[in-house]
Amino acid sequence: MMWLLLGLLIAEESYRLGLGSFGKPDSGFFPFLIGIFLVGLAVILLWQPWAGEEKRARSGDKINYAKIVYCLLSLYVYALSFEWLGFILATFLLLVILLKFIEHKGWILSVTVSLATAVVSYIFFGVLLQALLPKGILGI
Repeated sequence: MMWLLLGLLIAEESYRLGLGSFGKPDSGFFPFLIGIFLVGLAVILLWQPWAGEEKRARSGDKINYAKIVYCLLSLYVYALSFEWLGFILATFLLLVILLKFIEHKGWILSVTVSLATAVVSYIFFGVLLQALLPKGILGI
């Protein structure tokens, strides 16, 4: 319920900032989308108990604190190496580490998903949105 209220609050306040248009967004456009997305996720979470789906944590699954620590350490190393390695290489390596060594997926899946995610996110942020991303050692 808290997430639903927070999403509605974010959407309302960002609407007050002004949305603009899709081609020329104002300062409230992206926060508004995030608020609406948060509301959608909150509705899904609120719907699950009524739909008969039980949360896995309630069924006795134990929290794996080692995975949490490894994820946090991976993100810390990612943040430290982001400028030096560059966006594409740092993102690729982070995802390979998360998929292969923390989630224990196969090499082909880990490398393929990591490469696709790094390239697509670079195209979206670096090319389409023209965000200033670090080039790093690859020079891309």
